[in-house]
Amino acid sequence: MKKSELYFIVLNILAFISFVGCFDPDDCPERFHVPAEILPYHRDYHIGDTITLISKFDRHVHEIKTDRKYDMVNIDWFPNAFIQYLDTIGYNNSKISKYFNLILDKNCDEFLVSFNDHSVIDCKYLYFNDTFSLIYKFIPKRTGNYFLSQKCAIGPNFNEQNFTGKCKHDGYDVIVDMNSGKDGNIDILKSSQDSLYNTWVLGDPKRNFYDRGGFCFRVIP
Repeated sequence: MKKSELYFIVLNILAFISFVGCFDPDDCPERFHVPAEILPYHRDYHIGDTITLISKFDRHVHEIKTDRKYDMVNIDWFPNAFIQYLDTIGYNNSKISKYFNLILDKNCDEFLVSFNDHSVIDCKYLYFNDTFSLIYKFIPKRTGNYFLSQKCAIGPNFNEQNFTGKCKHDGYDVIVDMNSGKDGNIDILKSSQDSLYNTWVLGDPKRNFYDRGGFCFRVIP
């Protein structure tokens, strides 16, 4: 066998190994981890208090399955939040501005998502100095029990958003770690009148609460 033929065979073997490696399911990033925080962190707030949500993280974002960081500098994140009034059933009358005065930057807006007066806070992360950041504030104006869920999506075009290390044709999503190390006052969900919160969410708190940026609180006079 000629050296040139052997060299060609070796190159093809290496190419095949590389191809297979790219589709090793254990080596494909699929769940990214971004932080968020409520300040000040309390169980009870008074009407008129200012509550701030901050989410800030470096361009090199941690991925859970591979336990590695990936450079996500060109990724468009689509964070959104709802604040559910727990002392009722369903999404009816859950427009956020009905219960809170919102202080939103120009990169955020309250977005009405359905006919029953349900809304979300829809935002964009700002990018500056290798850092993604998001901040908004809300001021309670009605007493009651509340559940805030801060989520983050990649967006409808996630397959077109590439980063070094992404597996071709493989999707990925984002979890929001709210108030890392704290329980988020999850027991307040037990007081909800709706089984969606007092049963379903509590049935799998990691998936339905903690991975979705969950935080519960009470508003008192």
